[in-house]
Amino acid sequence: MASTPTTPSHFSSVPPRPSNNNQRHHHNQNRSQHRRNNNRNRWASSSSSSSTRYYSPPSSAGAGVPSAAATASAAFSSSLSPWLGGQKTQLAPEFSGRRSNRNPGKMNSGGPRAVPNNQQHSKGAEEVLHSLTNAGNDVAAIDSVLLNYRLYVAEDYVYLLKEFANTGDLLLATRTYDFAMSRATDSTFMGKLTSNMIRTLGRLKKIELALNLFEESRSRGYGNTVYSFSAMISALGRNDRFQEAVSLFRSMGYFGLEPNLVTYNAIIDAGAKGEIAFEIVVKFLEEMIDAGCLPDRLTYNSLLKTCVPKGRWQLCKDLLAEMERKGIGRDVYTYNTYVDALCKGGRMDLVRHAIDVEMPAKNIWPNVVTYSTLMAGYSKAERFEDALNVYDEMKHLLIRLDRVSYNALVGLYANLGWFEEAVCKFKEMECCGIKNDVVTYNALIEGYGRYNRYVEVRKLFDEMKARRIYPNGLTYSTLIKIYTKGRMYAEAMDVYREFKQEGMETDVVFYSALIDALCKNGLIKSSLRLLDVMIEKGSRPNVVTYNSIIDAFRVGLTPALECGVDTSFQSNDLQIKHSSSTVSTFPEQKTDNGNNDEIMKMLEQLAAEKAGLTKKDKRSTQDNLYIVQIFRQMHEMEIKPNVVTFSAILNACSCCETFQDASKLLDGLRVFDSQVYGVAHGLLMGHGQGIWDQAQRLFDELEHMDSSTASAFYNALTDMLWHFGQKLGAQMVVIEGRNRNVWKGGWSTECLDLHLTSCGAACAMVHSWLLELRTTVFGGQKPPPILSILTGWGKHSKVVGNGALRKAVEALLNGIGAPFQIAECNLGRFVSDGTEVAAWLRQPSTLNVLLLHDYIVYSQPVERNQTFNIPSLGAL
Repeated sequence: MASTPTTPSHFSSVPPRPSNNNQRHHHNQNRSQHRRNNNRNRWASSSSSSSTRYYSPPSSAGAGVPSAAATASAAFSSSLSPWLGGQKTQLAPEFSGRRSNRNPGKMNSGGPRAVPNNQQHSKGAEEVLHSLTNAGNDVAAIDSVLLNYRLYVAEDYVYLLKEFANTGDLLLATRTYDFAMSRATDSTFMGKLTSNMIRTLGRLKKIELALNLFEESRSRGYGNTVYSFSAMISALGRNDRFQEAVSLFRSMGYFGLEPNLVTYNAIIDAGAKGEIAFEIVVKFLEEMIDAGCLPDRLTYNSLLKTCVPKGRWQLCKDLLAEMERKGIGRDVYTYNTYVDALCKGGRMDLVRHAIDVEMPAKNIWPNVVTYSTLMAGYSKAERFEDALNVYDEMKHLLIRLDRVSYNALVGLYANLGWFEEAVCKFKEMECCGIKNDVVTYNALIEGYGRYNRYVEVRKLFDEMKARRIYPNGLTYSTLIKIYTKGRMYAEAMDVYREFKQEGMETDVVFYSALIDALCKNGLIKSSLRLLDVMIEKGSRPNVVTYNSIIDAFRVGLTPALECGVDTSFQSNDLQIKHSSSTVSTFPEQKTDNGNNDEIMKMLEQLAAEKAGLTKKDKRSTQDNLYIVQIFRQMHEMEIKPNVVTFSAILNACSCCETFQDASKLLDGLRVFDSQVYGVAHGLLMGHGQGIWDQAQRLFDELEHMDSSTASAFYNALTDMLWHFGQKLGAQMVVIEGRNRNVWKGGWSTECLDLHLTSCGAACAMVHSWLLELRTTVFGGQKPPPILSILTGWGKHSKVVGNGALRKAVEALLNGIGAPFQIAECNLGRFVSDGTEVAAWLRQPSTLNVLLLHDYIVYSQPVERNQTFNIPSLGAL
């Protein structure tokens, strides 16, 4: 960018603070709050791109971030200070089970999102909007509509611009803006139009156009206002250019402008839209209070939004309490953001309470955004029946679906494999006047790909391009993942080639999708090489990336021989070295110099060696110990593991050939996390009361997490213990989980529901249930006429009725001689006559087979300074 500009000759005095009327308008119009916070957008005309920029880029990554004010509000600091220094628990919110980078059915991937437009306007503006929409891309027709209708007030044009931002109509927005500006004579009128056009362009991801328009408006005298600066700041934040937004914010004093409430709200909102950490954004709040600007609802709504990406729902609760204490009212947008954070954190129980209890108590009623977020949250937690119930609830309440809810519903049906229903909703969208967009197609492509419907995937991809719905990065990464998992490497190469021709850049989602696909095929060596390339290219991996690699070690494939794939194109052997650096942990690797494309070379090699991919190698006894090196790399890069990481590691332990190998793996990991892995290691070694007290404290923390996270934790732990003969320990964990209501399935005298349990947890639970029945029988009570054990019939298995859980329970029942048989009409249900089971339970030998024991009882813990021969990944 150009050097610091000279002060313009036309610069105005500092604009006054908004009047009381304006402030009352901000506080009283709840719907307007929702609309404005979602519509901080931007535009710029097609003026000369060589115009001088008004600010210089930050000199370092942390430049421009304000220091904490010493005199910041004591009340605010006292209520939020625990969050400014770190998490309250060792597990942290990130421990929740985030399994993927994006949900293609919900994410808009940068596209416009329909939000309420409650801008005050005339009836004529609505007629103009309808006529302009019908004009489509016909420039002459658009100009004719604008000439024939007479709109005189700025609010009418602002209303149109915001509608075009919602629908993504750049052509209509630019023609309307140019027409309005050509007839405007008042600088206030022109400034209002320009700031709203900047917002519109920002939402449409046309940031360079927004910058050009902002500079032109400044040079002509009507854009040197706090409102134009605020619009541009918000636009930069929305387009992942937060540091530039901070630089612009800091430059206001140079142009004779002083930040006010609107500007501070804009910079805080920019941080929220750019997914900047709360601990950074909150510093602007402290600076704002020091400057004499009191935060309002918009301020807190934006702060709440910073908590959403990582699901920091507890921090959201603290912010809501802070609003209550300061007498700042909440609106539907406040609660929608809170609901989104709860869904991201997996706290679906708290979501229902917020919607059904808290909102009505404040006389705030859920809207389509609330229910769309709830539906997507249930889908993410794979609670598909609950998600469908939300849709039924919306129909009962006569809530009309919007673009986001339609996309969520299409994605839900597609994930379930209900493609007829998905296509029906796909068509219904357009019948209701909502255009299918890239998100809709992404959801369908993801769903068809999940069920290996490759013909439909290709048709959808071609159809969306024919309709001029342009694929985005998520579209391409999903396609490459689908084709790579299906070993259709030639097709994956074609998609990647098109991706590069479109000038698109690889990001963490793209790399993670390809790494996951490689890992699913057992190509660990290729996935590690791609991880190396990813880091060297400046794309930081996340926990999802590493989870794929850790899980690949679990499946029993040996990376050292990797299915015969030739990787001669790699320049050096892979190495992960222990260091304190958080930069690439593959420092000695050489990447291409721009003339080569490692991803294309990898796909070409895989295509050439496709026939060799069917070979399977024997497992190496040291394979799982590579996990310690991977976990060390995560620790050095400050990437926090989550419950999926934990489950994958414990499942890898279950795949170890010997008890000693599993013990060594956990002992190596407890150096990084003594709480989680220390408990797992202690239970595996059969420790006594001391380790069980630590486990109880760990279980207490799990109670603050959602049921899916907690059940995954218990399932993985009991599977490992059961696998290595620590069956009494597994039973103790299962009983603890049952007492804490971890599994939502039924447990009664008549029926044991094991649908949500793992194999180890199910077996331990069967023993506990039968022992409880034995107590009932010896207590003189008559058993029910029919006893049932439900396992599910394995409908998602490759062979229907051949589910792993059903087979494990069947083997257990046969092994202990329990008189249960598979029900004739239900492959996943075991039944028995109550009197027959009672007779079996009365037999003296039955108690011996029902009582469980540990293979190792209270063995001595491994010394912490004892070292093991942990191999380097360079040996792969």
